[in-house]
Amino acid sequence: MILSSLAPFHSRGLATISRSVLCGLLIVLCAGSSCAQVGGIDPDPGDPGTGGRNTIQGTIFVSNGRRLDRRAKVRLRSINGDQFMMSDDSGAFSFRRLKGGTYTLTVDAGSDFEVAYETVDLIELPRRRGGGEGQTQTVQITLSTRTGIVGPSGTVDASTAGIPEAARMLYKDALEAAQAGDGKLAIEKLEAALKIHPNYMSALNELGLQYMKLKKYDKAEESLRQALKIAPEAFTPRLNYGILLLQKKDYVAAATELQRATQKDSSSAAAHLHLGRAFVNLAIYNKAEKELQQAVSIGGADVIEAHRYLAAVYIETRENLRAANELEKYLNLFPAAKDADKVREIIKQLRAQN
Repeated sequence: MILSSLAPFHSRGLATISRSVLCGLLIVLCAGSSCAQVGGIDPDPGDPGTGGRNTIQGTIFVSNGRRLDRRAKVRLRSINGDQFMMSDDSGAFSFRRLKGGTYTLTVDAGSDFEVAYETVDLIELPRRRGGGEGQTQTVQITLSTRTGIVGPSGTVDASTAGIPEAARMLYKDALEAAQAGDGKLAIEKLEAALKIHPNYMSALNELGLQYMKLKKYDKAEESLRQALKIAPEAFTPRLNYGILLLQKKDYVAAATELQRATQKDSSSAAAHLHLGRAFVNLAIYNKAEKELQQAVSIGGADVIEAHRYLAAVYIETRENLRAANELEKYLNLFPAAKDADKVREIIKQLRAQN
């Protein structure tokens, strides 16, 4: 999807760059990634990990959408080794210096919760000269309360009640199908899980994502709205709903939802990035710049596209040198971009007219 609501460059004083090139600059991110971004410093700089350059970082939530407020045991297994760490008091964790491969995360938060599992695939990218950085994969893991756990009111809380084993297994199968690229099978598994447990928030969220990938936006909206009805404080379906509204070009509503997402998790680079996108489309460039700069400061995989959108903001505000600098940062991080030659030409023109 290409943005098309901004004024032509020539109306901003950059006559040699056409509107079509601006649109080419603003290629929208795939909405498949919805996991909360986790900040923080390296917990153990001396740990060699598995000898690679990649990072798996994540956040642990409980099934009502709130972050886990205690430390949990997190184990990472692969053919490259077995690692263990404790999350922090807000449910954040990270494993660094990992080789490419398939990893299994196991989270044990004690007797109140079921043990949770998540599979993560790290695809090793070719090394650039000088080494370069690896990829950062972010995950959200939602814990299910064990059946029979009583809430503060003295009754079982429906939003945190234990999810039936059959539904959980179908959800796990759906995630595996989605990772294998079989969206149709993933949807079948998720719908089967929801027949067993209609208020399965994580399954509704994932179903919304799968429909988004197929561009079935009405079905995606229905699933995400239901997830938010069950868990209105949940960050991830809120973020995904905002991204969906961006894809539907409902930029005002998208900005509203994404602002709510950043309020729920200010450490999410993805939330700030997509909110910046919404503001770009609304031509509110000062707010767009603020959100995109925040995404850059948090770091992670979303930094790459943030630089590209910042360049577009600076072009619109006639700050050609800053725009060129952002595009150079973009190419340094992503030299294999399909339109790299076009971007280099834009940089040349921006510097020539500064």
